[in-house]
Amino acid sequence: MNQDNHLEFSCCFEGSPLWNQPQEHITAMFLDTLDALEEPILIVDKDTRVVYANSSYLRTFSDNLIAAGIDPAGITDYKLTDLKEQRDVLPILDVLKKQRPKLKYYSLCGDAMTSFSDIIPLKIDGELAGAMIINRDTAQIAQMSHEMNRYRSLAEELRRELNAKSQLPMPFRSIIGSSSSLLSVLYTAAQVAVRNAAVCLTGESGTGKEVLAKAIHYSSGYSEGPLIKVNCAAIPETLLESELFGYEKGAFTGAKSTGNPGKFELANNGTLFLDEIGEMPMSMQVKLLRALQEWEITRVGGTKTIKLNFRLITATNRDLEAMIEEGTFREDLFYRISVIPLNLPPLRERRGDISALANHFLSQLDERYGGNRSFSSEVIELLNNYAWPGNIRELKNCVERMAVLSSGDIITAESIPPQIASARSRRSRKVIENYRLQDIMEKTERDTIQAVLSLTRGNKSRAIDILGISKRNFYMKLDKYHLR
Repeated sequence: MNQDNHLEFSCCFEGSPLWNQPQEHITAMFLDTLDALEEPILIVDKDTRVVYANSSYLRTFSDNLIAAGIDPAGITDYKLTDLKEQRDVLPILDVLKKQRPKLKYYSLCGDAMTSFSDIIPLKIDGELAGAMIINRDTAQIAQMSHEMNRYRSLAEELRRELNAKSQLPMPFRSIIGSSSSLLSVLYTAAQVAVRNAAVCLTGESGTGKEVLAKAIHYSSGYSEGPLIKVNCAAIPETLLESELFGYEKGAFTGAKSTGNPGKFELANNGTLFLDEIGEMPMSMQVKLLRALQEWEITRVGGTKTIKLNFRLITATNRDLEAMIEEGTFREDLFYRISVIPLNLPPLRERRGDISALANHFLSQLDERYGGNRSFSSEVIELLNNYAWPGNIRELKNCVERMAVLSSGDIITAESIPPQIASARSRRSRKVIENYRLQDIMEKTERDTIQAVLSLTRGNKSRAIDILGISKRNFYMKLDKYHLR
């Protein structure tokens, strides 16, 4: 700090009750402040005698001090020039001699720690009084840098998503991902959400069909009503009718004496989400179709007709049209529930969303259990290159597994599940095989002979002339490539 800055600094406090205190109070205040800092701080006089060490310094360097034969509790009045190892004392002596600060000085502190130090000369009325040494652990700096990069990456992902989804209703914006294949589905879903048309969500297991169903519900005119979910595969066939339509008292053995409303009634003025609709037995499909055609039901064991008013969303990971061909799904029901079909892409077709989803799941775990963890770049690369047959559900389970097995703040490849690690080696072998020159040449030769035979409609004499090879060579290649 030069003289002008010192005068300007002093003027800032002129007349302040904080500044107009007895000198000993001001000194105590600043020492308390130094003691509260995380950075290890040491103050020496001009003879390198220690006059102050804050708590962080004593915690950080206690092992080093003990190894040097110094009691940490008695460090005050100890002269650094009495140390046997003068490596870290020399820069302090240089600052005291030249009376100029030495900033970001790199030093080794024992065998397990490196630090950057700022060494600043201290003066009183222009006369050298000593020096202050402020240490910063390089590992801590690296961690802070890593966290900053992580937050910067998350902010960039969020910015891209917000830009891509700026025209979507809020429930759709909260769905993680901004790949073109996902956005296409979201924009279509948002467009039909405000209508009452039946929506059928298709796609592989774990692609997020239930999440999309919730977004459609909360963006629709039925958002004030309930969202009732029914997993058709989880309910035994004998109970499915009473579960959907409800029952009157005495309808069957074990029935409640008051009767029980079904999911259809509970969904009135809301949304009914029939998940795994492809698992519904044929006998129940007939009754479901009748209820949807008439928009009314009768409870099991009852006679009273109950009018219905709800939004219908169905979901399946099966090919319903193929099931129609097989005779296991009614065609008329298919057209009733699939007015608007929406197919969610598998995770392998939206690889740009993998890191965003992984970071989202990790943040949820940190919020629940505490922590502030992040993935190493190697882990992100492995996640991005894996095929994810179980889609988002598999990714979520994978992230939780890694979070549990990882002990540090940075999740490394050591905690990656074996199937993902082995997939990388299989993919590497496949890439190597694809670039074997002999294989490429043989494949090209085989395809060429096959194409010429197709062109000549199997006329081998014409094929030999076109290829420009001998008859003997031609027939040897037919045998080699099994083209006879």
